[in-house]
Amino acid sequence: MTMDGAERRAAVRERYARAATVEDGCCGPSDCGTPVAGSGRATAAEEISCAVGYDESEMGRVPERANLGLGCGNPVALASPAPGETVLDLGSGAGFDCFLAAERVGPEGRVIGVDMTPEMVERARANAREGGYCNVEFRLGEIEALPVADGVVDVVISNCVLNLSADRPRVLAEVMRVLRPGGRVMISDLVSERAVPDFIATSRRSLVGCLPVQVGEYEADLAAAGFVGVSVETGRRYPAEHILADPRVREVVRCEPWREGEVREFVESIHGGVIEAVKGGGVA
Repeated sequence: MTMDGAERRAAVRERYARAATVEDGCCGPSDCGTPVAGSGRATAAEEISCAVGYDESEMGRVPERANLGLGCGNPVALASPAPGETVLDLGSGAGFDCFLAAERVGPEGRVIGVDMTPEMVERARANAREGGYCNVEFRLGEIEALPVADGVVDVVISNCVLNLSADRPRVLAEVMRVLRPGGRVMISDLVSERAVPDFIATSRRSLVGCLPVQVGEYEADLAAAGFVGVSVETGRRYPAEHILADPRVREVVRCEPWREGEVREFVESIHGGVIEAVKGGGVA
């Protein structure tokens, strides 16, 4: 039986509350190479982050407890926010991407992070105080009902979050509402050209947090919300070993060992997607 929306939100909230308090990331660790300068051996969060597109300098510039290794891309680098812009981060977690965006928009700009997990918001606010970020704020709320006024945002970013939503079309409608005309969207998310196998999609032990969205679904949802300039690209392959090491994935295989090959094949089809779109009506 598939989880309904309320059950899915509760499962996601529980999982990310645990990530905020005990640093239990989305997927298991793997060595992607060089440790962050000055930190000795790379942590699991640092390993995942360098595997999906962050560099040592970015990881070293934010408060130490901001990077939980929960992303699948680097949307701030891709979006390149300009000085003075307002950036909104959907599912801002402990604030990693918000702090990187804050550097780019400068003191005249503004960054708003929205997360539905109180423990994450508390941790992000503590990180902002520690780092002395005066142009960043964190708000508790669901991305399906953003606590943000109409038409005040220049850039919306998100990192491996919309795949968790039980109502992605509603999220995109909210994004359309809060963006200014000509505002842009830059999302990093897990995508695949393949549908999620039924036995995974209906499993209550499933990969909440590591399930991809089909490329065509993203394209259709963005177009239906009224966005233009829609582009969904499969970027670098998400490190399969991170997902295969996740305890929830191992539990699926343990309970149905004959499916191990199918699980591995599906996991290896998952990429960090680069999803772009624009709200029409901007100055030509």
